[in-house]
Amino acid sequence: MLKQSKVQISLVVALGLMIVGQIGFVLYRGDPFPSSSEKSEENPVALNDPAQELELATPQEKSFYVRSVKELDRVFDNSGFDLKKTKSEGTVPRLYLAKLPQDMRNKKKASNKTFVKALLPHILKVNEQILADRTRLLAMQERLKKGGHLHHSEKMWLSKLAAEYRCKSTKIESLLVHVDVIPPSLALAQATLETGGGRSSAALNKNSPFGYMATKTKVAKFESLLHSVEAYALNLNRHVAYTSFRKGRAELRAKNQKLCGHTLATHLTKYSVRGSAYTRDLQNLIHRFDLKSFDHTTLDQNMRIKP
Repeated sequence: MLKQSKVQISLVVALGLMIVGQIGFVLYRGDPFPSSSEKSEENPVALNDPAQELELATPQEKSFYVRSVKELDRVFDNSGFDLKKTKSEGTVPRLYLAKLPQDMRNKKKASNKTFVKALLPHILKVNEQILADRTRLLAMQERLKKGGHLHHSEKMWLSKLAAEYRCKSTKIESLLVHVDVIPPSLALAQATLETGGGRSSAALNKNSPFGYMATKTKVAKFESLLHSVEAYALNLNRHVAYTSFRKGRAELRAKNQKLCGHTLATHLTKYSVRGSAYTRDLQNLIHRFDLKSFDHTTLDQNMRIKP
């Protein structure tokens, strides 16, 4: 009986320590998102309480939902997300909208700015991820030039990267042609053209702003806007139809020139059955909305949003 009591006491003490530890962990993290409000992958958070202040910090970045364009614009305004300011300062808030609000379809061309704001952080985030891999490749390339060697784990990583990008070679020089960023101006122009500024059914109901097709007749559906941007970038970086695009981008790199969406748009004639007419429309959009100014932007390292 005494032994049983000791066991029970030990269990109670252990349970108490676990509870205290969990409370301490939460307090240490300062996590503003209780588990009851977390949703699916990327942890989208519904911005329902105007008094609630949400923090988005790397690497624990969060995405969010809104119910209307008005509410979305309020989030952008309260976060100081202004396109003119972005063009001049070059930084973009880490605001990841999970999906476009349904009333986007009722908005006129004036909502194009809202669409750009909604999509630009996703484009920069995906480019940030790609650039991390590219930077690692360049470091490995430099080491080899100096007579160094690659570790087994690095060779395995190169094989995995080659498979992901459908690159026939694991040579770093070949992979660098595939593993590179997409100019934001080009991505924004394509999304705007494909969806009419975020007003298409594919964009609103399938999180598919780039006309990415699951089959020849069916538009692909994505879990979130971020997933669609990831698929778009990977498509341009590995599909045989866009070999010319990758070659043109590599040529700009070789000349130490900045990647230009307006220039690279000419290599996307196979993206649409409209061919050259499609690429001319992309260039017109880039010029008309001054999208080229977003090519030098980066994500802000510190972010707070107030719904």
